[in-house]
Amino acid sequence: MPPRLLPLAMLAWILSTALGRCRHRPMPPRRLSPLVPRLQPLPATPRAVPGAIQPPPSPPRSPVSTRTANAPRIQRKCAPKQPKSFLEKTLTRATPLLPLLLLTACTPAPTHDLHVFAAASLRPALTQAAHAFHRANPNARVVPNVAGSQLLRLQIESGARADLIITANPHHLDALHRANLLLASPIVVATNHLVLAVPAANPAAISGLQDLAQPNRRLVMAAESVPAGAYARQMLTLHAAATGQPGFPDAVLRRVISFETNVRQVAAKLELGEADAGFVYRTDVLASDGRLQVIQTPPQVRVTASYPAAVLRDAPDPGLAQRFLTFLRTPEAQNILTRHGFGLAT
Repeated sequence: MPPRLLPLAMLAWILSTALGRCRHRPMPPRRLSPLVPRLQPLPATPRAVPGAIQPPPSPPRSPVSTRTANAPRIQRKCAPKQPKSFLEKTLTRATPLLPLLLLTACTPAPTHDLHVFAAASLRPALTQAAHAFHRANPNARVVPNVAGSQLLRLQIESGARADLIITANPHHLDALHRANLLLASPIVVATNHLVLAVPAANPAAISGLQDLAQPNRRLVMAAESVPAGAYARQMLTLHAAATGQPGFPDAVLRRVISFETNVRQVAAKLELGEADAGFVYRTDVLASDGRLQVIQTPPQVRVTASYPAAVLRDAPDPGLAQRFLTFLRTPEAQNILTRHGFGLAT
């Protein structure tokens, strides 16, 4: 039973107990003494003596006034006072508590905020998963802080208070684990794939990775410290090894016009047409509503990203953080992540 319903349950129990023990006692009819006025006899009229002076006759008395004056005081005898029933006693004692019980029952339970630091690519899926978790736990509210994984790590190392952290690669969580800032070892909650994306119209007519090294190409990617930037450089290195072009990564990096602090900024610049191509996650392309398209790459150069999560050692509510972490690996949460393009947790 929810705690806020406990006062109402107590009140219902008191009333049901009182009604069960109550015995109806009919009130005896009131016995009132009848009004019996005592009528006084009229004084005798003296006989008239002939020749004697008669006193003037006194005015006649009103029968009503005579009776009223001579009527005795009416005393009403009421029924004896009946003892209070158990119901009356219970309600008399419980009445002062009713406002407090109702106030306690109607006051919502306090909400516990769960601060989750998450990689920027998780924003849409994490928002929906947070709503699902709140429906199952009405007293818990997930408050996400979405940014690049390297910035999240820097905030934690600088003393920021958080309950849970989810990054887009194991590198940053491993560093936090070595610094003894995590309560337990990280657990992977989702996977993703890095792709080469272009604006929907593909104005530069890019057909593959090889076109990125050509002159007059405008590329955009995340910085090297950002997981998406590290994955992009890994893809370029794999392509160089597969094609036998050791200088290919440096040639592509010279075409980059902007290094962003998170992958969502890369996707935004591509959607606005400020670059010809860039490296983003598959989930970013799905979230663009058709403003981006994926350029296919060979299977041997594809890179899979993993999203590890861990409860922080100084978490304000480590128990609630662990519950949310467990929820992210449930079928309900995994279905939400899958609908946004993520892979299942391994």
